[in-house]
Amino acid sequence: MRKILILAFSFLLVAASCGGDSPRGGPGISGSAEPTDPAGESAGPDDEGTVIEVGPDDVVLTAGLVRFDDCDTLLDHLHTEYSARVGPWGFDQGGWFGPVGARLGMDDAEMAVAEEAMAAAEPAAPSAAPVEGVDFSGTNVQEAGVDEADIVKTDGRRIFTLSSGQLVVVDAASRRSVGSVTVADGWGRELFIDGDGLLLITRSHSESGDGSETVLQRIDVSGDAPQIIETLNVQGNYLSARSVGGTARVILRYDPQWNFPFVFPQNESAEDVAETANRAAVLNSTLDDWLPHYTLGSADSSTGSLMVPCDDVHAPSVFSGFGVTTVISVPIGGDFDPSSSTAVMAPGDTVYASTGSLYVATTRWLDPDEFGGEDDWDEDVWRETWQERRTSVHRFDISGDAAAYASSGEVLGVIRNQFSLSEHDGYLRIVTTVGDPWGEESESQVRVLSTDGDVMVEVGSVGDIGRGENVQSVRFVGDVGYVVTFRQIDPFYTIDLSDPADPRILGELKIPGFSSYLHPISDTLVLGVGSDADPEGRVTGAKVSLFDVSDLTEPLEVAVWTAPDGWNDVGWDHRAFLWWAPAELAVIPVTVWNEWSGAVVLRVTDGTITEVGRVDHEIAGEEPGRTDCRKLTAADLPSTEMEDFTTELEYFISDDYNAVLACEPGEAGMTGFECPRDSWMDMLTEEAENLGLLRGDESVSICWPSDQPNVIVRSIVIGDDLWTLGFKGWGSFDGQAPARLHVNDLQTLARLAALEL
Repeated sequence: MRKILILAFSFLLVAASCGGDSPRGGPGISGSAEPTDPAGESAGPDDEGTVIEVGPDDVVLTAGLVRFDDCDTLLDHLHTEYSARVGPWGFDQGGWFGPVGARLGMDDAEMAVAEEAMAAAEPAAPSAAPVEGVDFSGTNVQEAGVDEADIVKTDGRRIFTLSSGQLVVVDAASRRSVGSVTVADGWGRELFIDGDGLLLITRSHSESGDGSETVLQRIDVSGDAPQIIETLNVQGNYLSARSVGGTARVILRYDPQWNFPFVFPQNESAEDVAETANRAAVLNSTLDDWLPHYTLGSADSSTGSLMVPCDDVHAPSVFSGFGVTTVISVPIGGDFDPSSSTAVMAPGDTVYASTGSLYVATTRWLDPDEFGGEDDWDEDVWRETWQERRTSVHRFDISGDAAAYASSGEVLGVIRNQFSLSEHDGYLRIVTTVGDPWGEESESQVRVLSTDGDVMVEVGSVGDIGRGENVQSVRFVGDVGYVVTFRQIDPFYTIDLSDPADPRILGELKIPGFSSYLHPISDTLVLGVGSDADPEGRVTGAKVSLFDVSDLTEPLEVAVWTAPDGWNDVGWDHRAFLWWAPAELAVIPVTVWNEWSGAVVLRVTDGTITEVGRVDHEIAGEEPGRTDCRKLTAADLPSTEMEDFTTELEYFISDDYNAVLACEPGEAGMTGFECPRDSWMDMLTEEAENLGLLRGDESVSICWPSDQPNVIVRSIVIGDDLWTLGFKGWGSFDGQAPARLHVNDLQTLARLAALEL
C-alpha cells in the first residue's frame, strides 16, 4: 500500500507542475530577531505558538513563530522535532507534506506606496529617459510597484535576454546585438535590471545535499559588453523572485533530508533496526546538515558557510513539512550581502508579494495517523486525506532592507497559483479549493486573514464557489475579487470584499470555455484569456473574452475572440501576456495545431475585440542549414575510417543526421535545426581541441533537424515597435536554446528586423 501511495503522490506532483546586525554565516551566533506585524508592533520573543479553531468549516489556523536565541537552541529544536518524525524509511512518519502542484483598482494609499516604490527603484535620470508604460512596456506583473523576474527585460533603450547560455544585450535603436557574456551553467534563468545593474538568477546543481543550487550573478551593463562583477552560489531550488525599490527578494527551497545517511530495511523484521539507526542519524546531526550553505565566487555552495544565521531561522509552532524556505535580499545594483537572508523551517511552493509583504505558501498533507495510520489506509482514507489538505502561508516583512519573517497561518484547501493570494488594506485574501476532486463535493472559498502578532487569523470567508469544479483563474482588484471555475461550463464570479469580515458573492456568469488568466483593463472591463469548450466541457481552441463588470451583480461577456484548435500558455505564465494601454492592444502568444505559431494582436476598445493581425518568427525562403558558425565535416577528421575513431565527437561528425558546429562566442544556432547548449558539450569541445579542429575561442555545438515551430514567448513595446522573443521548439524557454528577436511596426505589424541571438 505504501508503494502505491508514493506512486500516486508522485504522479500528482508531476501533474501539478505541468511558480540584526549580528555576525552572519554560521554557528556561535546569539541574539533574537523581532520582526514586526503590519501595524508596526514588535512581535516579542516570548510570544507562544497557538492553534486557533475558527469557523463552521473547522478550519484550523496555525501560527506562532518559534524563535531561537542561539545555535544550540536551534539544533535542539531540530533534533526533537525531526527525531520524532523519522522511521525505517527516513522522514516518512510525520505525514505527507509537499506541494501539489495600467489599472489595478488600487486605492489612494496603495497607489502612493506603489508610486514611491517605483520612484525609488530608478535613479534620477534626465527628463528624456524612457518611461515605462508610456515609452515602453515592462514585465506583466500581478501588483503595481512589484517587479517580477523574467527571461527578458528592457529599459526602453536596451533589451536584455538569454540565448545559448549567454546574456545578450540588444540596442533598440539600431536593432542589433551590441554585447554578450557567457553566464553560469544551468537552466530556468531569470533576471532583473535596475539602471546599469543586472541580477541574473540561474537554477543549477550542487555537489551534495538535494543536488539543487541557485546561482546569483551581479552584472554591470553600463557598457556594450556586460561584465560579471560577483557570483553567489546558494544551496536550494529557486522558486521565484520579486523586486521592490531596487531590492530583489530571491526565494529558495532547500530539502535537507538528502543529507542524512539513512538506512532502509530489506524486510519487515528489520524495520525496528532501521528506525533506530535513522533516529540516531538525526540526533547526531549538526546545523550543517539542516541549513543551506553558500559561497561567494564560482565554488560549489556545499563547501561554503551557512547561508542563514541561527537567530534568523524560524519555525512555525505547528509542524508544516520538511524543507527550508530561504529569502535572500539582494540590491540589484549593489554588492551581495549573504547576511541579508532569513529562513523558515517549512517548504515553500507559491510566491506572492505586495510592496510591503512577501508571502510563501505550500500545501500541507496531514499525518496518516490522524486517519488510522498508514497500515489502515484504503481508498476512503485516501479521499478523506485529500479533502483535508491545507495551505500554510508564511509572511515576510519586506519594508526594510532585509526581509524579516513575521507570521504564519493556515487554511483548509489548496490554491491554484500566485493570483490566489492578494494583500489589501492589511488583509490577506486567499482562494482555496476543498473537497473530493473526483466527485461533486468540491467547492472553492475566499478567506480573509489578518495578522494578530505573529499569527494570521481568519476574519471572514465566503464559500460555495464552483461546486464540483476546479479554479482556473483568480484576480483581485481593490475591494473586488474575480474567480473563474470550470468543469463543463465557465462560471465567472464577482465577489465584494469591501467588508473583510463579510465577503459576499455578488454575481455569476455561466459561459462556454474558461479563462485561465484575468487582466483588468479598466474599472469596468476585465479581459480573460483561456480556452473555448463545447457544452460537454471538451476544449476546442483558444479564447479571449471581454467582461463588462460595471454592474458586479450582473457581469456580462460582451466580446469574444477564438482560435479553433489553438492554445496559449498565458494561464501558466502570465508574463507571456502584454496589454499595451496607450494603443489598447493585447498581444497573446498562440499556437494553432499543425497550422501556425506566433502572437495574435487584438485591439480591445468600445466593448469589442478586433484582431489587428498576427506576427510570427518564420522567415520566408529561409534555407535550413544556414549558420554563422563553422560546420565541421568528415573532411576535418584525421581519418574517415570509423574503426580509427577514438572519440565520441568523431562519431557525431561522421553521422550525416547531426550537424557539428564550431562557434565563436556570440555565434550559435542553425536554421531548421535544434542546437541546445548543454554542459556535456564541453567534453566534445575538449575532444575537438585535442584533435586540432578548433580555432581561437570556438566551442562545439551539436544540432539536429527539427520541424518544431518557432514559438513566441514574450512581447515588448518600445516606441512604435513591437518586439517579440522566441525560440524553436516546445516547452519553456530556459536560456539554453538559441533565441530570436523580431521587430514589427506596431501599427502595420510589418516586419522590420529579425535577430538571431
